[in-house]
Amino acid sequence: MLAEIDTIKEEIYDIVAEIDDENVLQAIKTIITNIHSKTIDQVTDKRDLTGYIKEWVKNM
Repeated sequence: MLAEIDTIKEEIYDIVAEIDDENVLQAIKTIITNIHSKTIDQVTDKRDLTGYIKEWVKNM
């Protein structure tokens, strides 16, 4: 599993490195900052993020 996470991280870094739009980079930073570590039991919990995303877009 650790190898999969490292591969995903590398792919994300490559994609983000190609982004030139400062607003998009700020949005990504905000999302990453607000990601909380989950235990294995919480990974499968479903949450409705619609309200959060609407508020976030309004603040942009």
